[in-house]
Amino acid sequence: MRFQQEQIEAICNRLIEYDAGIAEIVQFGSSVYAPDSANDLDVLVFTEKNKDYSGYLDAILELNLPYDVDVVVKEMDEHLGESFAVSVFGAYRILYGDGHCLERQFSEADPTYQEALATVKAGRRYMDIAFEAGDEFMKDRHIRDAFNALFHAARLAAMTYLSTEQTRWGRLRRSLPGPYRREFKIYIDTFHLKYFYDGRYPKEDVGAEFQNWMQEVEQFIRKLEAESLKAEER
Repeated sequence: MRFQQEQIEAICNRLIEYDAGIAEIVQFGSSVYAPDSANDLDVLVFTEKNKDYSGYLDAILELNLPYDVDVVVKEMDEHLGESFAVSVFGAYRILYGDGHCLERQFSEADPTYQEALATVKAGRRYMDIAFEAGDEFMKDRHIRDAFNALFHAARLAAMTYLSTEQTRWGRLRRSLPGPYRREFKIYIDTFHLKYFYDGRYPKEDVGAEFQNWMQEVEQFIRKLEAESLKAEER
């Protein structure tokens, strides 16, 4: 396993040495759900009061780890923002603290179908930006983000349909009724894992590929919304 436990513990210790006000440290992202393939480790820090950001980075750099560590620092009463919160909640692990800071973010999450549809539009914009990029690396990055936005849109719709603060996509999938469960699994496997994470999207006519999937995800969102409205009318 690439991310050794002793290394993770050393990261936490160095951060706490630098900032004694840290209440919680959360590992999130690909290093949690695909640790054998992840290229870096993402860490979210909740603290009483932010210190100089470079100090957090320097504390970790001194460990000379064989991978990069990206650190996001938030004060305990600071809201993460809906899109970032969803990405964190998708796959996380509490490294230090009792989880109450992250739990508070859960309780403040309130996704809607409108937000899900707006996220689809954001994906469309990422794809437009990809074709405007002159650099192949940036084009690839934006294409991946475009497909991942479709995954996030489907996840927001599933959360809204289930009236849940649960954001972990594995648990969401299991909670959905059969047909929607199968669709959502396809979105996880295709958008999030294959296209976004592995970068194995079709290189030929990727714009048409995105357009077809975008329409399908929009239909998925609207089907869930229509069922929710029927349930309210009963």
